[in-house]
Amino acid sequence: MKKTINLLIFVLIVCLSQKASIAQEISIDGEFRINPVYSMGFRKPMYAGDKPGFFTMQRTRLILTYKKENDLEAEIIFQDRRFWGDQGDREDVANLALYRGWVEKHFKKGFSIRLGRQGLVYDDQYLLGDPNWVGTRAHDAGIVKYETNKLSVHLGFAFNANGQDLKREPYKYNMYKNLQFLWFHKDFKKVKLSFIGINRGMEKSDTTTNIYYTQTFGPDINVEITKKISLKGIFYYQVGQNTDKENVSAYFYSAQLKFELNKSVDFTLGLDVGSGTNQNDILDAKNKTSHSFDRHYGLIHGHFGYIDYFYVNQPTLCGIKDYYLKTKIKLTPKFSIEDHIHYFDTEAKINNSKNPGETMPNYLGTENDILLNYKFSDTFKASLGHSIMFGTPTLNEFFGGKKSVQNQVIYMVITATPNFLKIKK
Repeated sequence: MKKTINLLIFVLIVCLSQKASIAQEISIDGEFRINPVYSMGFRKPMYAGDKPGFFTMQRTRLILTYKKENDLEAEIIFQDRRFWGDQGDREDVANLALYRGWVEKHFKKGFSIRLGRQGLVYDDQYLLGDPNWVGTRAHDAGIVKYETNKLSVHLGFAFNANGQDLKREPYKYNMYKNLQFLWFHKDFKKVKLSFIGINRGMEKSDTTTNIYYTQTFGPDINVEITKKISLKGIFYYQVGQNTDKENVSAYFYSAQLKFELNKSVDFTLGLDVGSGTNQNDILDAKNKTSHSFDRHYGLIHGHFGYIDYFYVNQPTLCGIKDYYLKTKIKLTPKFSIEDHIHYFDTEAKINNSKNPGETMPNYLGTENDILLNYKFSDTFKASLGHSIMFGTPTLNEFFGGKKSVQNQVIYMVITATPNFLKIKK
């Protein structure tokens, strides 16, 4: 793999040395992202007898981009993702992988087709996002695009296989078997309007008999009230059938008020709600309907709090209501502080395991996330964060009924983004 990368860089440099009559740009960049984490309840609570965990995750990327004006664009990203010390000193473990590898051909003005391994990032990334915290998600897909200054229309499609399946085999990976989506975005004078529709087909790994399809669709509207105040509204509805053969009838909505006090201080007051299924219905073998909204491939760490209790590892079948106030203060051009306060409720009912027949209050807890950001230069920045959840007995039930003793995390994110080579012709 190292020889391949060296050869690729050599070929790029040779190609760049040749004269070109059409504007071209080639860039070779790096990204080093180092995340030390001190966990006292990150992603799952700590219980009596547990000790805090400490680990450092490092993600290293080599990014090659090419652009020929009105003709061709391409991106290749090689990525190594590891935890410090996660292999023996003499082990030969291959970690380098192709994270992105796509090419986009431009035809007539505004019309293009992108093919290959890519990220799908749309609107506020509640449904399709590019998670920066873990950074391993990729879609092997094609997108037909039509874009002008104020109008964008994307038609996406994907069909996955285990490998070179010469005959039909059950799809064994935790990903969709096939996916199609249509995204529309239009800019008006003070309104930005998007609409997305996603058809996702999932398959159980033990059979090729059925593909279970769900459809998710709805608008995303942003309205500029004044130069300092804007409103955002999102509503998605989800229907179809899940892999448990349940009929799906679920929804998600978000309402946000954004206010910029001045160039240094801004606020976001919001509510995000994903519908859920009452626990009695989940336990009822006769029930054939799910009201639990599936966020598909939305951001893992960007919504519902930085402690990552919801829509990450733990199934969130009960749904979540997230009331939040997010504040950002720029103290200097290089230093800023962010503080997010979240108030969490369940959307559906959770049973009280200690008193059968009784349901728990909806209130899960209040989370506070604080983040200190410092930009040393254009190529080096660092953040220091702390998140704490003041949980309730309902949160304990959400995680299985055991009483937690700690719900917090301290972490740092160090990011360096050097440019190794950039040539414009």
